[in-house]
Amino acid sequence: MKSVLISSLVADMKLQGFYLCLEKKSQKKKDGSPYLNLLLQDKSGVIRARIWDNVQKLSKKFDSGDPVAVKGATYQYGESILIKIDNISRANEKKYSQYGFEPSDLIPVSKKNPNDLWKELTKEVNLISKGHLKKITKNILRDHKDKFKVYPASISYHYNYQNGLIEQTVSLLKIAKEIGSHYDIDIDLLVSGVCLHQIGKLYSINLGSKVSKSSHKSLVGNAILSRDIVNKYISDIKNFPEDDKLRLEHLILSYQGRKEWQSPVEPQTLEAILLHSINYLDSKINFMRRDEL
Repeated sequence: MKSVLISSLVADMKLQGFYLCLEKKSQKKKDGSPYLNLLLQDKSGVIRARIWDNVQKLSKKFDSGDPVAVKGATYQYGESILIKIDNISRANEKKYSQYGFEPSDLIPVSKKNPNDLWKELTKEVNLISKGHLKKITKNILRDHKDKFKVYPASISYHYNYQNGLIEQTVSLLKIAKEIGSHYDIDIDLLVSGVCLHQIGKLYSINLGSKVSKSSHKSLVGNAILSRDIVNKYISDIKNFPEDDKLRLEHLILSYQGRKEWQSPVEPQTLEAILLHSINYLDSKINFMRRDEL
């Protein structure tokens, strides 16, 4: 079956499709009988859905967080389009790949071309004047290119869609260059920090039919993972300046800002204060504008 994208749905159409169940709530009709209120997602958007009939039977077939195969029809409810579900079951590749099920189709995608973003990113990296910072930044990005272009920047808050990490990194670079030129700071260090401070997310986030934490995220944390990756690459570069190593490490460990926000340390250098501030600002704006993106 050909899955119908949420963005293409209109009222009064029959559909079969694969979606990610973000929410599953049991509620009651006016007569007291139960129904299920669902929130479904695919790469094009989200939509509310209802299961009015065979509630108990169908409820056993899936849980919140599952990819699901859905059969039903759309209907108009006020100004919104909803789905009335006739049948639903948990979807997996083994059973449904022959019908076109692709887990990555359930995760929203940035509207910006990742190849264009990569060109912008590498252009800025090539402008780094300090040879050791340029080398480590290029080496790490080169070795993580495929994942860096695809991964989201977070699980549920900012840039939480495919290609979100590289989109945010390029956005931060633009802001960093503008603000950084206004202050007497080490712009090379700041650019390296922008590019590398979230590299651990390639190991702390699972990207499948849904975006979720890995055991690395739960047990170690992104900042520590990023710092460890950077230090491993630094160890392969002869005579890497100890001062820049320490300041780059501090950038990575402090970008979340406050300890109550899971930051291992708080920013104590101008570059670290700027990285935290622009990261916070950019994340907030992206979150507030995500319905427009």
